[in-house]
Formats: sequence, C-alpha cells, structure tokens
Amino acid sequence: MRQARIYQYTLPVTAGLFLRDQRLTQREGLVVELSEGAQRGWGEIAPLPGFSQETFAEARHALIAATAVWCDHRNIAMPQLPPSVAWGLSIAQAELDQRLPTPSSFQTVPVCTGDPDALFAALGHVSGGPHSDDPSDEAKVKVGEYEVARDRLMVTTLLDAIPHLKLRLDANRRWRPEQLAAFWCGLSQAHQARISWIEEPCRDPYQSLAQAEALGVPLAWDETLRDSDDTGLKESDHVRTWVIKPTMMGDFAQVNQSVTRAHALGKIAVISSSLETSLGLTQLSRVASSLTPNVVPGLDTLGVFEQQLDRTWPGANQPLIPLDDQPLIWVNTL
Repeated sequence: MRQARIYQYTLPVTAGLFLRDQRLTQREGLVVELSEGAQRGWGEIAPLPGFSQETFAEARHALIAATAVWCDHRNIAMPQLPPSVAWGLSIAQAELDQRLPTPSSFQTVPVCTGDPDALFAALGHVSGGPHSDDPSDEAKVKVGEYEVARDRLMVTTLLDAIPHLKLRLDANRRWRPEQLAAFWCGLSQAHQARISWIEEPCRDPYQSLAQAEALGVPLAWDETLRDSDDTGLKESDHVRTWVIKPTMMGDFAQVNQSVTRAHALGKIAVISSSLETSLGLTQLSRVASSLTPNVVPGLDTLGVFEQQLDRTWPGANQPLIPLDDQPLIWVNTL
C-alpha cells in the first residue's frame, strides 16, 4: 500500500537577501513524504522566486495532484510537471527505492558575495595548500554588482593572496559585453588561467558567446541551459561548464541525462543549489557525489537560513527543526 504526506515549510532567511532585486525575508517550500511498505523517501519542492518558471501556488497544486496519482499506483507524467515538482517527487521516489546514493563528501565551494575577508576565513578551512589540482582550492565569487574595476581588484586580491586558488565567477547576466571584455583583458594571463569559468556574464547569451570566441573567456551556462532552444549555443566548444540546478531543471532522470550529455561533449557538469533547505541540500550532495564525483558542487547556500530542516548539514550551526513541526497540508486517505 502506498501512502504519502505533504508538508509546507516557511523558514526565515538572513536580512539583506535579494533575488532579482527583490528582498526575500523567508523561504517557502514543500516536502513530500512517500511510503510503500517499510520504505520511505522524501523530496523538497521549492520554486525559487524570480527564477523558477512556476509559482509556489502552481507547484503546490501540481504536487498534490501528482502525489495522488502516485498513491493510486498510476504513472506520473514527469515532463508535464513543473520542474520543482518533478525533481522533488523523483528524488523522493529514488530515496524510497534506495537508488539515491547514501555516501557523500558534503563538500561545497565557498561563495564570496563581496566580502573577501569572509572568504579568506572560509578558505582557511578548505584550502588544500600546495596541491594546485586539489578541487578544494576553489571558490565562487559573485561579480557584476559593482564597478568592473572593483570586481577585478577583488579577484586579483584573492588570487594573489592564495597562490593555488582557482575561482568560479558568476555575473548573473549583469555585464554588458564591453564590461566583460574590460574585466577579462584587465587580468594577467596568469590570473586568467586560474579562472575556472565565468557563469552567464551578459544578459544576451549570444553576446557572452561572442566574447568567449574573441577573447578566450571560459564560459558556463546556467539559465541558458533552460531558457534556450538553440543546441548550438548551449553545446558550443567555447562553453566549458554546465551548471545544473535540479530544482529548476526537472526530474532525476532529466538531471542525469543532462550530466551525461555534458560529459559526452567534454564539458564540466556541476550540480548547484537553488536555495534549498538542509534537507534538500543533503540530497543534492548525495546526487553530486554519484553523478559528478570529481567536481565539487555549488551548494554553499545554507548560510542564508536561520534554521535547518529535518536533516543537518555537517558542521552547520543553525538549530534543527523537525519536519513534523511543519504544517501537514495533504495526506492520502487510503
């Protein structure tokens, strides 16, 4: 017999968090619990405001309908579901079926959003010393929010201070093509060689690609993977990395296919978070350990939360709240 429960959570986030220039004061999401016999699995469904194609209300409606279908032993049409719903249900099913790998290194790349001192402190715990190929010698820096000169100064300061550090840069489509060129050309060749990639530098991905072709900028796609139907754009040889965000991509099978395709094209595939709770992050870490074992995922987002939900992230100090303390909004009545 199949049974299911759906919980709704609302967790406060740290002050000053902005998404697409909108202030976020709390994170709202859903957790589905699937049960069959002695097995159980959980999945988080959390559309990201300003980024996900579906609203929270749409996700909630679709999740209840799809979970009822599952409880009735009928097949769920995953491609027809909103991405966050497809991901949450599929990962819950994978956990229930014991297809979700248990081991995980719980590694993540620390993120700098403008305070180099905070990143120095974080890297003091993860830097791998003299081993320049150690994946732990990597950090992510948000750029594009300030002047190009300031971003370049911050990047060069970090690279000069930590000789074996490599940086993933994320511009969130904030740069104009000439700003991207000014930033890249202002770096020394030695510093350029230590930039792992620049993620979505320009609003128009074709402008990003043109600059990559002209200047040798190592590109990474995130939104472009989901927004564009142009296979040539997404699979260009000038694109080094695919940033895969399961909550905004779809079910486990779709994520697996995307990783496999990236590897077939000779690209780096990196699993990245969409501000999931500790429950969702621990599952993403397990997925990353299985699908991309040689690439440290981008999961350093738990710091925006004031609490952890149901499962703890190793080393995190936020208090843990049980899932059972959250409102139960749906349960099947078999």
